[in-house]
Order: sequence, then structure tokens, then C-alpha cells
Amino acid sequence: MCGILGSIGNGWVRREDFIGALDTLAHRGPDDRGVHESDGVWLGHRRLSIIDLSSGGHQPMTEQDSGATIVFNGEIFNYLELRAQLEREGCVFRAHSDTEVLLQAYLRWGPAALAKLNGMWAFAIWLPTQGKLFMARDRFGVKPLYYSRTQGGLSFASEPKALTRLFPVLRKPNHAAVYDFLAKGLLYANGQSFYQDVEVFPSAHYAEYYPQTGRFEFTRYWDYPDAGGAARSPQRDAVNEFTALFEDAVRLRMRSDVPVGVTLSGGLDSSAVLAAAMKGAPGERVCFTSVYGENARGESAWAKIAAEPYGIQPVEVAATKEGWLDTMRHIAYHMDAPGYSPAVYPLWHLVREARRRGVLVLLEGQGADEALGGYPQYAIISFMGQLRKLNGMSALRDARNTWKNLSATFTARWALLWLMRESFPGLIAYHRRNAGAYMTLSQGFRAAMETPSMQPPAGVVQPANATYSPVSQRLLLDHARNILPGLLHYGDAISMAHGVESRLPFMDYRLVEWLFANADDVKIKDGHTKWVLRRYLQNVGQGRIASRRDKQGYPTPIETWLAENNGAAVRDLLLVPDARIREFCDPHSVEVLLQRQLAGRAGAGNNMYRLVSMELWLRTCVDA
Repeated sequence: MCGILGSIGNGWVRREDFIGALDTLAHRGPDDRGVHESDGVWLGHRRLSIIDLSSGGHQPMTEQDSGATIVFNGEIFNYLELRAQLEREGCVFRAHSDTEVLLQAYLRWGPAALAKLNGMWAFAIWLPTQGKLFMARDRFGVKPLYYSRTQGGLSFASEPKALTRLFPVLRKPNHAAVYDFLAKGLLYANGQSFYQDVEVFPSAHYAEYYPQTGRFEFTRYWDYPDAGGAARSPQRDAVNEFTALFEDAVRLRMRSDVPVGVTLSGGLDSSAVLAAAMKGAPGERVCFTSVYGENARGESAWAKIAAEPYGIQPVEVAATKEGWLDTMRHIAYHMDAPGYSPAVYPLWHLVREARRRGVLVLLEGQGADEALGGYPQYAIISFMGQLRKLNGMSALRDARNTWKNLSATFTARWALLWLMRESFPGLIAYHRRNAGAYMTLSQGFRAAMETPSMQPPAGVVQPANATYSPVSQRLLLDHARNILPGLLHYGDAISMAHGVESRLPFMDYRLVEWLFANADDVKIKDGHTKWVLRRYLQNVGQGRIASRRDKQGYPTPIETWLAENNGAAVRDLLLVPDARIREFCDPHSVEVLLQRQLAGRAGAGNNMYRLVSMELWLRTCVDA
């Protein structure tokens, strides 16, 4: 897990400028720094040592015979199996890192090597004999990669800040991304960064760049499977198949030459990760959970229940109010973008504590909701499909039972609200225009962004698979576009801000493929969400966790703090004459939204948080 930077075909780049830009990524790689320069090709690397802590893992790494040079951010979890296969085919290795395995795999198999990788990655390989740069990003975009066509060449980096340091002209906000975020609540959904001329390298793609001609071509190497298993596995077999895939995903992600811990909220996802980790590698395991003081303990009671069978006492990490606004400025810097979730705040403190205790790898449950149907909309869509098929008293009783389970999981009020939302999607647009961050946008900015020429191409907006049910279609949208990319971005940014590697077993591509290929009732059954995961937890002795219906996640009081003292913090940020967000928002409308928040109107605090997050990014990253 590291930070990478490259610049090809920009012959005027000076060494001191390149190193200065590379060192903006020092938090991603505090253990080592390396630079390769040859004939206008600059490759830089900041290393966080996780696998092979010796100098044998130093990057940039060059293969002597071909001169091929790689910079790599991420982990190849099945590198031992790939190494053994490569050795059988005649490859000789000089050290023990997964980077060397990745380089040799590409030199042996070319782009076909990507299909063999199980991990998370963003890497670039310069091939001097071919005059070509090869770049690739993992299937789901767990690891970040940005690029820009600069000065007739190509530059790339793990974070935009390295590119804007090398080329200050890039430090301009992308109005289309700002609009998507404030008007629609979308974060990285259309493959755009928040900087105007900094592009997001698409997940599940590789690219080849030829600096002599300027040719730069992308190729998709992976896609979600067809729903071919919709009528195959009996549910008892499905539980066994899920168990094998999930536990192997966790086993591979336990490979490390530094301590591995777990973030534990006591919910289904993190508790399952802990159970699989303890089953695969029993022994001492450090778990971290967030708390908010004596009057708001967060999920600590449930975390203790999940950890108790293994004799573990979770480390409680307080996300305190002290210095919270300065912390949010640091978070804005490391995210290099605004964010829509205050959950970054407790995560920041949790990861910082893990680093302080020397735990440099954390297993997390991210990605489970969007593949297993954990959010209420999926259960409601499934219920609506059940209603459409009613054909007798038996079916009516089944529907009544489903609604009872839905109401128990999400409360009857929330289930009814989600049913209305899914039945009348126009209500969402109406709410955003009259009560969300959209209402604060200035008329001039709205008019500029709502012209047909500013709309992204339809193929980018609406991923689809004709073999999927309505439930799986929504899961696909949220997994590939609407929700998960934003969550992956902030999870990586916050963990790497402290030099800690986050590993996500639910993002193992074999498990994702299996879940999307299987029937809906593996995910949602009779109103119960994450059906197969709940069965897994029951089977491993976590019955109380399996039956949970009151998951809070990481609750954060930031929205409350923003409203304190009549919204003083908001006023000092957003309603002063030099507020940067005035480029996009009308101050009077911001005041109206603040009054709604102070009055306790539902959703107002979340929308205000988005505006504050945007302002902090503009001040910290664009203007700095």
C-alpha cells in the first residue's frame, strides 16, 4: 500500500519539482521513497512496507533483462500462488514482495495477467523496448488512480494533490462534479474527479500510452457476471458456497508481515469478518470500535458481544469534539475532495489509534451492503415485486409476513417512507429541489449545468445488465456507480492519511461475482436483508449478531456540532463575504437551509454537512 506518481513526455519536469510533488504523498508511504528517471520518463514511489519489509520491495522496481520498471500501489493477495506458478514456468525471483510477482506476471502473460490477480491495485509499468506505458486499476477501484494530459504528455498519481503540485494550473474545480455532488448527492458516480482537468482512471480497465505518438487507449478487462445462477443453488448449498468464498477472501487478506487488526462495529459485516479471521488464524487480534463518551456509546456494546467468543476486548476509540473543525480540515486535505458522510470523522480517529498502536493493516466490512442488499431500498424493491405477483390468500399471507419483517428491521415508519420513495421516484427530485443542498445553488450555476451539453453520456450514468432482476439492477447501480465508489474513496483516503492499509474481504472479486450471479433470495428473503450472511453468522456462533435489527453504523454528532451556537461554525464558513462556495451557492438560500437545520428538519443537517465539506475542500485544496 503506497503512493505513486508518474510523468511521461513532459521533458521540462525538474527533479526537485517531481520530488516535491511525490512527497505530497508521504503519508501514503512513510517508510521509503524512490525515483526513476530516464529519457523524460519519471516514475516515483512512496512506500508503506506491508509485504517483504526488506529493501527487496523497494520501488520503482526494474526487471534487469527488459528494463521494464513498475510503480505499484496496493496488494496482490494471491501473490504466493502466482509466484509458484511463475516459478514453474521458469521465472527466478530475487526477493519476496508481491510487486516483483506482479511485474513478472505482466512480463510473462501481458494484460491477461489481470484476470489472475486477486487484490486491489493501481500500477504503471514503463516498457522502454516498446516505448509504451501500461497502466491498470483493480476491478472495483478500491485503490485510487488519477491522470491528466499535461503539456502534451501524460501524468498520473494516487491523489490529485500530487498532480496539482507538479502542475498548479490543474488546481481548478470541476463544475460538473460539484453539481453532481450538491444537486444529486453523487460522488465519483460519473468517473470525474473534482478537479477540472484531472481524470479518474476507470476501474476494471487497463490503458496503454505511447508518448511518441500520444496514443492513449483504454480496454475493459472485467465486468459483472450475468445472473446465470438465478435458478441453481439450493439455499443450503448457497450457504456453504458463500462460506467457502468468504472465508478464503479473509484468509488471503490476512497475509501480512505487520500486525493485522479489525474495525468492529458489532454489525453483521464487521462481525463476520472477525469470525472468519479468528477461524482462519486464531490467536490475539486487535479490534477497534468508535465511541462518543458516556452518554452516547456508539456500537461498543454490540462490538463487545461480537468479540466475546474470542476473548477479545475491543479498543474503544473516542471521536471527541475537541478540535473537530481542524480535524475536518485535515480530512478535506487527505480526501482531496468533498465528502457526503460524517462517518469519516470517527474513522479518522479510529485509524489514527490503530497506527499509534502499530497495527498497520485493518480488515473492514466495506462493500457488503451494496452486494448483499443491506440497505432498505433493496428490501422494498423485492417487496414491491412480491406485491405484483399476488395471486391468492397464501401469497397475501406471505406478503404480510414480509412486511412484518421489513417493519421490524427498519421500523414501520421507515419502511413506509422507502415504499413511497420507490413507488414515486419524482418525490426524491422534489425533495432535493425544495429541501436539499440543491436548493442552495445559485440560479446562474444551475442554468449553466442543466443545459443538455453538460449532461454526462448515458452509458456512464446507467450501468445495466439485462439478465438481472430489479433488485440486482439497483445493487449493480449502487455497487458500480451511485454509492460504493464514494465510500471506497473516503475509506482509502482516511486510512492512508495515517499510513494504514485497509483490506476489504467483501470486495474479493470471486465473492462479488458469486453474489451477482446468484438468485435474489440469497441476499433478501421474506423481508430479511443479507440472508446468506445472517445464516453464516448463525453457523459460526454469532446468533445474537445475526438477528440484529438496530444497526447504527458509526453515528457522528458533527451535524449537531454544526448547529451549536445558532450555527456559528456554518456562518463563519459559508456566510462570510469570502466564502468560496459562493461561486456555486446563493448565501440567502444557505441561510434558509441553516434555519431548517436549526429547526430540526429531517435531512437538513446532512445537506449542510455537504456544503461545509465542499467549502473546506475549496479552501484547503484548491486555494491552498
